[in-house]
Amino acid sequence: MKYTDVLYGELEIDGVLERLFKSDAMQRLAGVHQAGAAYLVQKNWTVNRLEHSVGVMLLVKKFGAKLDEQIAALLHDISHTSFSHVVDYLMQDKEEGYHDSIFLETLEKNGITAMVDVESLGLDDLTRYTLLEQPSPLLCADRIDYFLRDMLVYGHISRCEVDAFLEALCVVDGRFVITSEEMALWYIRNYERYVSFVLLKPKNVYSAWKMSEILRYAMQKHYIELDLLKQSTDNNIIAHLQGIHDTHLQRELATLHPDIAVEINNQTYDFYMTGKTRVVDPLVLTERGVVPISTINKEAQESIQFLEKQFEIGSFIRQIHV
Repeated sequence: MKYTDVLYGELEIDGVLERLFKSDAMQRLAGVHQAGAAYLVQKNWTVNRLEHSVGVMLLVKKFGAKLDEQIAALLHDISHTSFSHVVDYLMQDKEEGYHDSIFLETLEKNGITAMVDVESLGLDDLTRYTLLEQPSPLLCADRIDYFLRDMLVYGHISRCEVDAFLEALCVVDGRFVITSEEMALWYIRNYERYVSFVLLKPKNVYSAWKMSEILRYAMQKHYIELDLLKQSTDNNIIAHLQGIHDTHLQRELATLHPDIAVEINNQTYDFYMTGKTRVVDPLVLTERGVVPISTINKEAQESIQFLEKQFEIGSFIRQIHV
C-alpha cells in the first residue's frame, strides 16, 4: 500500500507492516491525540498516535533499520490509552510510562501476538532497538518524529527546515547523529520552543490536569473503567461522558474548550502540576568524533539547563476564564 506522510513523503508499506497497520489495535490510535486532551482547548490540533507511530517506522526504515526494528517502531505506542499521557496523571505515574507497563498485555489482548513473534523480535525490551529508543537526553526516532511532526503541523517550523534537518542526520554505531554543530543548535533552539509551544503551554497543561480530574471522578462514580480507556478513542470517551446525567461532570466537561484563558502564576494559582523532564542533547559529528552538543557549545548547555529547571519548577496555573 502507498502511504503519504507529512514529514517523509510517499512510501510503500507492505507485508507484515501493512497487516499490522490495518489491525484494529493500530487503527484505534488514529483516534488518540498525540498531545492528550490539548485538542479540546487548541483549534486544529489533529496529530494522532497512528501518524506518529507510522512516522517513527518510516524514519528508522529511511535510515536502514531492519524489518524487526521497523515492526518495533510501528508498534511502540500501540498501548497508549485514550488521551495519551493524561492517563499518567490519572495513575500518578511520574515517569509517564503507564503505556509501557501494559505494552505486552496490549499486544496479547489485541491479537498482535498472532501476527508477529513477540519473543523472537524482543518486543519485551524496545531499548535493544537503538534507532527507535535511546536514553534521555539523546536523540532517537521517537523523539525526532514527535518533535518534527508537531512543530511542522502546528506551524512553528517550515518544510524546508524539516528537510534540512533530515539531510543533516546520519547513523553512527546504531545511533542518530547530527552532522553539523549548526544544525544541532537549530534542534536545541527549536526544542526549547517546542517545550514552550506544546509541552508546557499553559492551556495544554490545564487540559491535562482537567481531563485527569474528570476521568478520576468518572472512575470513582463507576461511569467508566480503566479498561475502557485502553480500548477506546478520545472522542468516544468524551461522547460517553457527555451522555451521563451528572451535573458536576457536565460542568467540568464544559470547561474544556478553545476559549479558555489561563496563565502561569506562582503566587495565585488554582493548581500545580509537574511532569517528566523532557530535554534533548543531540550527538554531533566533530573532528574529534561524536560528542553531545552540550560538551562543545555553551548555548546548548545553557538551553538544556534552562529546560531542566523549567520542568523541575513545574507549572503553577491560574484559571482566568473557563
